[in-house]
Amino acid sequence: MAKVLITEKINPIGIEVIKNAGHEVIQMETLEESELKEKIKDVDAALVRILPITREILGGAKNLKILSKHGVGVDNFDIEAAKELGIALTTTPDANGRSVAEHAFALMMSLAKNIVPVSEEYKRIGFAAKNYKEGVEVTGKTLGIIGCGKIGRRMAKMAHNGFDMRVLVYDPYITEVPEGCELVSEKERVLSESDFISLHCYLSDETFHFIGKKELALMKPTAYLINCARGPVVDEPALIDALLNEKLAGAGLDVTEAEPLDPESPLFKLPNVIVTPHYAPTTREAATAVSRIAGENIVNFLRDGSCVGRIV
Repeated sequence: MAKVLITEKINPIGIEVIKNAGHEVIQMETLEESELKEKIKDVDAALVRILPITREILGGAKNLKILSKHGVGVDNFDIEAAKELGIALTTTPDANGRSVAEHAFALMMSLAKNIVPVSEEYKRIGFAAKNYKEGVEVTGKTLGIIGCGKIGRRMAKMAHNGFDMRVLVYDPYITEVPEGCELVSEKERVLSESDFISLHCYLSDETFHFIGKKELALMKPTAYLINCARGPVVDEPALIDALLNEKLAGAGLDVTEAEPLDPESPLFKLPNVIVTPHYAPTTREAATAVSRIAGENIVNFLRDGSCVGRIV
């Protein structure tokens, strides 16, 4: 029997998978680093959502054999430390891909149709809210996708097949895109020609502030930016400046540079911005699938070394 640490709240199915395999489950009660350091010291495995797993934390985990990520983004892990210490790191590939793509599309549609501000105005001034500024149709418009992995591909298919959108894709690591879409080698062209830009790339040294002042200046003042990737992919002060100076029509953000976002951030105050709290994967279907696969990765790896979505 192994000891397995669950660092954050997850759908119960993952815990059931681990317990049914005969392992002991230890649940963190807070999100404090001090509790994490104490409880990870003698466990064999840890199932982690977004808590930072640093070299210092890993160095104190003498029995740790596997880190099972609840999701696919691994920017909260010190990957090099895991490699050096011989600790496996796994993810749950595409378990929440549909949910994230749908959320990105929902943000795009909501911005285009002014759903949030019109709803708020209706409550405030009544039926006169129907005269709020005009929305735009997405049908036939151009969607630029930055990063076309499983989530980006889903977004591209929904846009092209469902709304006859022209889809431009920038991703230097792929050679094929969904039928009807166009793979573009210059991100500048995608930025300048698109009516909507949707970010679906991993966070890395290469993509940190990938969208900054220069890139935002290339976008149409009528364009919208959607980010359901990672907050630091976008230079947040540069984005706020572009929004305040009407160099961009709006933004839909499920992620921000700091999470949680500062309550005083201008992003919360702008009517043409929708901010959600890293909520894109939060559907019943995705929560169940991610939790189950994360639990299975631990059970299978401890049994015979098998798993899916292995990074290290």
